[in-house]
Amino acid sequence: MIVRWGLDELGLLLAELGISRPLLVTTERFGELELPVATRFSGVRRHAPVETVSAAVAATHGADGLVGLGGGSAIDTAKAVSAETGLSLVAVPTTYAGAEWTAYFGMRDEARKLKAGGSGAHTVAIVYEPELT
Repeated sequence: MIVRWGLDELGLLLAELGISRPLLVTTERFGELELPVATRFSGVRRHAPVETVSAAVAATHGADGLVGLGGGSAIDTAKAVSAETGLSLVAVPTTYAGAEWTAYFGMRDEARKLKAGGSGAHTVAIVYEPELT
């Protein structure tokens, strides 16, 4: 796992990983943050609903990697998208929960009132930005 400190490292890290068209997976709060990403999905919701994950997967068209930025729900959503698509993920956590270190993720199926989840996320790097926490 590659670990870097500071968002100013993100562009260089993505280039090092060969990711030139990343999709940002985040919440509305961070959706307009100036980042080296090609496209954005800022519809992350609490507890990573299955419908949100499906919408984020649909947004990956043309992307060659993922940047997941936010708290646990954003990181879990990005990890679920990574597992579904096989795209590499760079996690930028804004909380100190440690979710960025595992391949496991949680989701919620609101229609059936079930908690779900899985594994298989392809997290290749983590960027910590203390200013966002």
